[in-house]
Amino acid sequence: MDNQQSKTFGISGFWLKVIAAILMTLDHVALLFISRGNGDIPTNYYILRAVGKMAFPIFAFMAVEGAYHSKNVPLYLLRLGFFALLLDAFGFSFGAINGLPVADNPMVGNAFMDMFMGVLLITLLRRKDTYSLFAIIPLAYEILSDLDTGTAWGTIFKSDWGTFAIVLFAMFFLARKITDSYLKNKALKEGLQEDTYLGEEPTRYYKITEAIALVITELVFYFIYRVNYTAFFIPNEFVPIGTFSTLAFIFILLYNGKRGFHNKIIQYSFYAYYPLHLAILGIISMFCGVLANIHA
Repeated sequence: MDNQQSKTFGISGFWLKVIAAILMTLDHVALLFISRGNGDIPTNYYILRAVGKMAFPIFAFMAVEGAYHSKNVPLYLLRLGFFALLLDAFGFSFGAINGLPVADNPMVGNAFMDMFMGVLLITLLRRKDTYSLFAIIPLAYEILSDLDTGTAWGTIFKSDWGTFAIVLFAMFFLARKITDSYLKNKALKEGLQEDTYLGEEPTRYYKITEAIALVITELVFYFIYRVNYTAFFIPNEFVPIGTFSTLAFIFILLYNGKRGFHNKIIQYSFYAYYPLHLAILGIISMFCGVLANIHA
């Protein structure tokens, strides 16, 4: 636990992750236990999923924090990639056991893959060398994860938020670059060393520009939806439900830059919670939820 946590206003990274985990769980409860149907959206489904959509931008924001503050970024990427593959392995196995086509299987494609690709994108862009050109790989993967093949396989690659996710990570990266440039110019104008303000605590600047980046990203995708709502890269149920993810900017602004409670048990508990809660909810849903109806 940070010694200064009690003296700093706002929410630590630990509590942001707890909030995001709760929101995510509500989203998955609605997805796996409340049938949307083909007509009007049921109120309980709408509310739970709308509230739950705020989880991903918070997780993405914290993943960016991890990309910049991790002492071992390759290991961080390895953890994200491992859990992304683990979740998809469970999803494919679940579908095979229950005879679900991949395209109809809500357990295939997960936010860990989005975060892995997003952190990989930022890591490559930060190198500022030839390797930065490989940033096209996570970008292409996420875009193709939205492109439906029109077969039982569904989209070419598997993720959760797809194009929206990789654009959001790119916008977070751009927000940090703009912030760094502003802080350097501010220091030079005051006759100080260029990195003076970067060496202090710049979180209050980063969180503001990244909150703005989130809102801009949401507005751009909403505008595209209004122009062409059939665009393949618009997130599923983005309008009206997904747009509520914009409200995650409130939690981002409340971030105090502190890690909060942290040890190996807590760290891996957050990683494990995603697959464990999804597995438990998925199995229960097979007997008395949406998956039971699909299987029937």
